[in-house]
Amino acid sequence: FLENHARMMVSLLAYNLVNFMKTICLPEKEATFQVDTLRLRLFKVAGKLVRSGRRLLLRMSSSHVYQDLFYQLLDKIQQLSWQV
Repeated sequence: FLENHARMMVSLLAYNLVNFMKTICLPEKEATFQVDTLRLRLFKVAGKLVRSGRRLLLRMSSSHVYQDLFYQLLDKIQQLSWQV
């Protein structure tokens, strides 16, 4: 029972994070997309994790169709200012 509860809480957290991202960071058109559509367009992308010096870099496929949307979203996330 405890494992099911933990899985449900992690799923709930992930769902809420995606909805938060949709309302705050995505353009109006993409904000109406379902979670599955966003996952398909933004996260299911061929890439390679490369170590360069002390940094880890994600090299995405250059033929990624939604590359502009990905970088637009990444830029907006990086611009968020977290008040603690």
